[in-house]
Amino acid sequence: MSRRLILVLLCFCFSAAATEQENQYEELYDQKLSDIEETTTEISHQQVEVDSNLTEPNTEDDSVEAEAGSGSEPQAELALPEPPKPIIPIVAGKTDQASASQTTEEPPQEETWGPLSLLNTELSPNSSATLDWYSGHLPGGFELATPVVVIHGKEPGPRVCITAAVHGDEVNGVEIARRVVKQLEPEQLKGTVISVPVVNIDGLFRKDRYMSDRRDLNRAFPGSPNSSTASRVAYSLFNSIIRHCDSLVDLHSGSMFRENLTQLRADLTIPEVSELANQFGAIPVLQSIAPSGSLRGAATAAGIPTVVMEVGGPYTVDEKQVDTGVKAVQSYLSSVNMLPRSFFWSSPQPVFYASQWLRARDGGILLNRVELGARVNKGQLLGTISNPITDDVEEVFSPFNAVVIGRAQNQVVSAGFAIFNLGERRTIEDLEQEGEQIKKQVAAQNAEQLGMAEGQAEQPAIDSEQQIEQTPAATEAAGPETTTEPSQNSANQEASVEEPAATSEAAPAEPATAVQPATDPAPVLEPIPEERMPQPEDEDG
Repeated sequence: MSRRLILVLLCFCFSAAATEQENQYEELYDQKLSDIEETTTEISHQQVEVDSNLTEPNTEDDSVEAEAGSGSEPQAELALPEPPKPIIPIVAGKTDQASASQTTEEPPQEETWGPLSLLNTELSPNSSATLDWYSGHLPGGFELATPVVVIHGKEPGPRVCITAAVHGDEVNGVEIARRVVKQLEPEQLKGTVISVPVVNIDGLFRKDRYMSDRRDLNRAFPGSPNSSTASRVAYSLFNSIIRHCDSLVDLHSGSMFRENLTQLRADLTIPEVSELANQFGAIPVLQSIAPSGSLRGAATAAGIPTVVMEVGGPYTVDEKQVDTGVKAVQSYLSSVNMLPRSFFWSSPQPVFYASQWLRARDGGILLNRVELGARVNKGQLLGTISNPITDDVEEVFSPFNAVVIGRAQNQVVSAGFAIFNLGERRTIEDLEQEGEQIKKQVAAQNAEQLGMAEGQAEQPAIDSEQQIEQTPAATEAAGPETTTEPSQNSANQEASVEEPAATSEAAPAEPATAVQPATDPAPVLEPIPEERMPQPEDEDG
């Protein structure tokens, strides 16, 4: 009995000790939990305050969540909240994020002016060289290198290309290219000048305008590697050299013993080409559309603004016009900041938006009576053509006020031979105004033919200025000569005023009074005949 009692007492003692120890553990555990909850609440409040200062979120929702978290019952495995992420400074080269951040924040660096790779040769800045271009067009399998002179400047800038002697009989451009390159120094040049002074080297040796296959190289661009000789040479030049250019100046001369005043041929309807043409000083600019297959047309279509400079005539060197051409090219290089010096011209740049070649009516011996660049009036004698057999003389007169921008040299000519190229100084504003005049006239004629009397009555009355603007277009139908006499102009004007009143019976009287002649009429703009409108270049140019 005593043993059982002792065992019961021992069990009771052990149970009491275990209960006391468990209570101690619970007190410690509760204390730790309360400390953890307080710490979590403080961290949550701090995070909310930081977020509210940075991004101003809805702090009311955050506080509700914090209170809900603090009042929850402790779990068996309590997951502690993540501490706020420290702000780690981004160090260049440590992570991809750091490099990306630096890439977006740093300003872009300027392009380094480095070497130029052309024709399997690499030229360092501030250097010059004469490279070899093999066009492969000589007959018999012979190879002859065509020289390409390259001036690679010390500082970055545009890349300008100059080509000459695309036609083998045009030597003025060869001399211009030589003089321009000779005066360039790499240490003073910003950018690069690439000059091909003799493109058609075979034609130059033969003193022939065309290629050895009797084709015009300037009608073969951009060329083909598997076609005619001219097409293969064009393909080689275009892809080996021209595609490396930012702009192109193609030097030419007159053909078939015709000579041109130093001038630019450019399609001024293209903004980039118009801007290019405006930087050559005071030499005339003739609006012309690039013919199909020309180097100018192919390069411009490839995004390389191009102008053709016409200088003098074939076979011979005209030093006076060559000097003007050299000065014009240097003016362009100076305008685009490739050269430090400036070139001044005594007169503004004339622009001819219309021109016309006059042709011989009969064959004979041509004798010129005017010089290149001369201003001529309508009816002025330009030259005579004498028949050597019958001694009949044909006199050639100017059909309008113009400037002689091209002419045939004294020679024996055939019927239809182009002898004088007359340029008419018109601005693009003049052409736009004339276009509006033609539109108005066509609209009035269509309305009259359709009998649209009511529609005419609904339109606003035509004022005197509009009626005067319609007069040149109406007189053009009677012939260009009728537009020059003031009395005939006024008669045509009165006829055009009275005719709508007769055809429109229902029209009120107001339009008739609204078209009375003004006391101070606006100047009448004579329309340009079709033969003087800008046309693609032909062999006569």
